[in-house]
Amino acid sequence: MFSQVLLMQVAIAAGVAVLATGLFLAPLSDQLDDQAMRRALAIAQTTAQQPGLAKEVRDTPPSPNGPVQKEAERIRKATKAEYIVVMDWRGVRWSHTDPKQIGGIVSTDPGQALAGKEVMEIDSGTLGRSARGKVPLRDSDGTIVGAVSVGIAYDSVRARLIHAIPGLIAYAGGALAVGALAAWLISRRVQRQTRDLAFSDIASLLSEREAMLHGIREGVVALDRTGRIRLVNDEAQRLLGIGDGVVGRSPRRRSARAVRPTYWPGA
Repeated sequence: MFSQVLLMQVAIAAGVAVLATGLFLAPLSDQLDDQAMRRALAIAQTTAQQPGLAKEVRDTPPSPNGPVQKEAERIRKATKAEYIVVMDWRGVRWSHTDPKQIGGIVSTDPGQALAGKEVMEIDSGTLGRSARGKVPLRDSDGTIVGAVSVGIAYDSVRARLIHAIPGLIAYAGGALAVGALAAWLISRRVQRQTRDLAFSDIASLLSEREAMLHGIREGVVALDRTGRIRLVNDEAQRLLGIGDGVVGRSPRRRSARAVRPTYWPGA
């Protein structure tokens, strides 16, 4: 029985540890995605606010050696973003990590950014899966002349999640070890109190005791230290005229009149 109780308690502790780990990892992944998207959006906002960037997009042609490409690459290297793409109102690239892509149409729909909305998303493009932030590019008059799209490599987001897993497993392992130790101590206590009897043996002993008590012809009533009835067999119930619901109750005290002896005349 000791080993059975120990295994059941360890299994419960392991199940709780696995469940807690899963419940922690699920929101952690979403949280890291949200942080990456917000960081991409902040870089895009910073890029779009660079002085003269909107004017260069409006007044100069796209070029791998142009000022827009140089400024975008400077910011990308400083922020360690995966890419910074500056585009005009037609969706034509003015900057890209691959200079050959400059002058081409962007691979994802820039419609919301060109309409004046800021966008955060997880998407796939020519550079793979990334967390993206897109903002409109406005000139000094507030007119939208293009948009800025910034991507954070999704591999870096996943790497942060993977980096957090060993620490989480260590905490889960520690909790499991504490649970296993507690299970071992409880099992040892149960073992001492039950004298190392198996569950089947305890059940058999209880069945035999019930059969013996209810099978004898003498009435048996057992009380605890507080005077409450703990056990009463069938013969005792018959002799005392009591029902089955007396176990756990205190017996009613008979009055002195009820127990006063009776003397017969001539006795």
